[in-house]
Amino acid sequence: VVSAMTPVGETADSNRATAKVGKTLHTYLACNEGTGTAVSDASGQGHAGTLNGSAAWGTGKSGSAVALNGSTDYVSLPANLVTDLTDFTVACWVYWNASRTWERIFDFGSGTGRYMFLTPRSGSGGARFAITVDGGHGEQAVSSTAALPTAQWVHVSVTLSGQTATLYVNGAEAGSNNAEFLPPWQLGGTNQNWIGRSQYSGDPYFNGKVDEFRIYRGALSAADIAALIASS
Repeated sequence: VVSAMTPVGETADSNRATAKVGKTLHTYLACNEGTGTAVSDASGQGHAGTLNGSAAWGTGKSGSAVALNGSTDYVSLPANLVTDLTDFTVACWVYWNASRTWERIFDFGSGTGRYMFLTPRSGSGGARFAITVDGGHGEQAVSSTAALPTAQWVHVSVTLSGQTATLYVNGAEAGSNNAEFLPPWQLGGTNQNWIGRSQYSGDPYFNGKVDEFRIYRGALSAADIAALIASS
């Protein structure tokens, strides 16, 4: 979008223009280190993660996985992680230990005013992805009718294609929203990009394991997501 500065102030934003590019890997944390505090990024884009708190390693869906204790542990990712994303996909395997409301699989933002997150269980009971540039009351969201199951490996992903956001659980569509949707670049600069931790200090940390964490530029199709699951 563009606006103009005039002698009487700034004009309203123009209509949004977007350009679609092919689906390319933006971030890929295979989580196979098994030791240390660094989580390498196999995408080649320099988006490596760092374990925080007492975060450790456990048995993954494939190889090892990041193990988070639900109280102090999370993975931090580089600042401004999503400033170049319009259409996108985030996909990962999670093994959730405890069904607590508002835990976070990921939460990328700059505080409680600007963020995008995925929770395995929202206040309404279902898994939920939301994005906002205006705090909680300005969230645009897509939800499932049920929370993610616990004590088992579950593949979860969220995509944005144009104005349509879709949530998938184990490759099956679990919810969609085709209303006007914010692309991640509208969050601007973000310095709190976390796996397992919320922008809201009162929310619990994620209790479980995370493996094969991927971000793509572009929205994967249901067939693409099925292929990801089959390859793990």
